[in-house]
Amino acid sequence: MPVRYKSSIPVFVSLLLAGILAWALPIRRSPPPPPSLEQDRSAPRARRAFERRVDSLLGALEGLSSALARGSAEEARPAFHRARAAYKRVESLLTLVAPLVSGWLNGPPAEDEDDFPRPPGVPGGFQVVEATLFPEWEPETADTARVTVGEMRRALADFRSRIPRLPLYEAEVFDAARLEVARVSTLGLAGFDSDASGAGVTEAAEAFEGLRELNAALARPDQAVDRALTSAVSYLRAHPDFERMNRLEFLAGYAAPAARAIMAARSSMPTPGKRRQRVWRLDAPTVFDANAWNLAAYASFNAPPASADLARLGERLFFDPRLSGPGSRSCAACHDPGKAFTDGKPRSPLLDSGLTARNTPTLRNAAFQPVLFFDQRASSLEAQVESVLANPLEMASSSRLAADRIRSDSVYQADVARVFAGRAEAGLTGSSVTAALAAYVRTLTALDSRFDQAVRGDTLAMTPVERQGFTLFMGKGRCGTCHFLPFFNGTVPPDFASSEGEIIGVPERAVTSGARLDPDSGRGGVDHLPEHLFAFKVPTLRNVALTAPYMHNGAYQTLEQVIDFYDRGGGTGIGAEVPGQSLPGRRLKLSPRERRALIAFLGALTDTTDSGAGRQAGGPPARRTGGTAGPAEKADRSEAR
Repeated sequence: MPVRYKSSIPVFVSLLLAGILAWALPIRRSPPPPPSLEQDRSAPRARRAFERRVDSLLGALEGLSSALARGSAEEARPAFHRARAAYKRVESLLTLVAPLVSGWLNGPPAEDEDDFPRPPGVPGGFQVVEATLFPEWEPETADTARVTVGEMRRALADFRSRIPRLPLYEAEVFDAARLEVARVSTLGLAGFDSDASGAGVTEAAEAFEGLRELNAALARPDQAVDRALTSAVSYLRAHPDFERMNRLEFLAGYAAPAARAIMAARSSMPTPGKRRQRVWRLDAPTVFDANAWNLAAYASFNAPPASADLARLGERLFFDPRLSGPGSRSCAACHDPGKAFTDGKPRSPLLDSGLTARNTPTLRNAAFQPVLFFDQRASSLEAQVESVLANPLEMASSSRLAADRIRSDSVYQADVARVFAGRAEAGLTGSSVTAALAAYVRTLTALDSRFDQAVRGDTLAMTPVERQGFTLFMGKGRCGTCHFLPFFNGTVPPDFASSEGEIIGVPERAVTSGARLDPDSGRGGVDHLPEHLFAFKVPTLRNVALTAPYMHNGAYQTLEQVIDFYDRGGGTGIGAEVPGQSLPGRRLKLSPRERRALIAFLGALTDTTDSGAGRQAGGPPARRTGGTAGPAEKADRSEAR
């Protein structure tokens, strides 16, 4: 997966890519709608409003290009903000109907097999220009920024010529609005694409204003949607300070009502074409809803349907040491439910006398990661299970060997007969062992922490200090630019189709100066791309108060040490040589009180549902401490959906 960088694109590369883009740029082709849909729900006025806004963006980009040519930061920065505001007003529909164009304007484009991608690690569009203007004016990169703006204008102008032929329906306007509210709530308010300029809140207001304009342009504007969006815009305009804006108050009191109004308006409309189900369920208004997720979204293509019986079989296998080669180690040996499915060690013991290369990550919410392992080498939980079982130093086994070991067990025989009754794969095989273990891990969701309760409306579920910590997390601390809401990992909303890697410069040891970079090559050791050297998957911060020690090598024992590392600017800030560090190297300048507030907020992400210590295979579920369903209940719900 690509790692975000703040470096600039060489001019010759930009020109080459621009030339290829001229013929390689696709836009969405919708299938012909049924006559009733075209007659009753087409949105020609919304399309014309979209055209006008694209024209405004083209004009703003021309103004930005002229300001850059004059070489004046005093002119270029306001021009940049005007162009960004114009982009935010069209972002919702542009990202839905032409994701490649949107990606070309505002960072790496969608990784779709039909798209024309940039090379891994290369930024694009506004990201390049922002790096020229903020935090300091860099005249030596002005030519690159101007070339980039030229590329953006050509890509957008080509798309603009096709808009009159673009089929657009009211349902799609509301689909785009639903995604945009989630995009603003998770990425925009974290400053994900406006990190250096610090304009995330004002740009969020522009994005919501753009949604209001589209709704107003419909043949039958929805008044409830307009009221909710107007209220959200008013709040954002009244609280423009990026570092201080109360994110929790906005998400619970303004963004969520807007999302629900949009969903209510959308629910009565026919669907143009087939809507593909993804991890974020189509009937969930917000990404913070309790039942918003499709647990099987990232499952292997040949995984059997989820069921409570399959999850229970996987749970029994998870605690069975017979799965390992020597018959002495179960999965729970390293993933202890009492420690949020970690083991509390920097690195785990191997079957011989050594230690694993990396820290044991939590399995909580592993279902919501499109890639697994710190180096992102597995694309599903099924693939991860197979890899761990086969590792000669960890389990020294295989799914086939595990199946052979327990095939004569009458309890397993009964379980398998019940789970796979009537299916072609009936019987205890290696594939059924893998499927069952993966199914069990998918039930280990923990999305009912006090933070979840607060963002769903019960804001008093968090203390004032914890709420301040959340504002710091999304604002001054910049934590949300890598640990994306709602999973607080690297899975990128609102499509949740990819997971970002980051190069932060983790040291060999916990030091504050003279650090040496940990030699683990991370993702670069798998795909051998120089841009991915020392890049690692961004882990979840949910239950982070329970999962010490931290980092891929377990270098830090406490959250205080971790926050100090980030406060100093990552690896480069403590003296390490970190080629391609994607984490900004500037100091955050957090006060002691702010550090304590951040740690308090991280504690509000704790949800130990069904993870009581000492739980045995086949035993009753541990007493729950949150409101989330247990494994069997979740599997039943997933199957029903």
